[in-house]
Amino acid sequence: MTIKNRLKQAYKQAPWRLHTQKGVLFLIAAILGASILWIMVTVSVEASSAGLEIQYLNRLRDEYERGNASKVTEIARLSSAARLAERAKELGFVRATSSQISYVYVDGYTGRIAKITAQPPGADLPPVLIRPEYTVSLSEWLMKEIVKLNEQSLGVSP
Repeated sequence: MTIKNRLKQAYKQAPWRLHTQKGVLFLIAAILGASILWIMVTVSVEASSAGLEIQYLNRLRDEYERGNASKVTEIARLSSAARLAERAKELGFVRATSSQISYVYVDGYTGRIAKITAQPPGADLPPVLIRPEYTVSLSEWLMKEIVKLNEQSLGVSP
């Protein structure tokens, strides 16, 4: 028997220890696998519940948009010129003649002042918000820097 075999035999593990080590490794792998599975299931459940909530909110938004469109249509129908004329006729109103109209003059009242919201053509444009450093291309900047370095190395001042 050689020394290697003796050392090998002297340090040989007991069979129950080998089985215990294999069992512990299997148990660690099983716990790790179960943890990963648990995380995947949890994320999937949260994602699906978020998806269902998004679908519900989209349906609710669509329902509100249809309701708003319906109300706008109803308001437009009720405030149309033909409908208002019909209601005025039902309530006993008649069209006034020019002799029935009287105007009230108020001293010092100049009338409504027109509000101009748009700039007239040719008005000054707002200042440019982009700094000049950002309007130069990379190649232009590189050429300027090379020229500067060349001038500095030659001692020429700009």
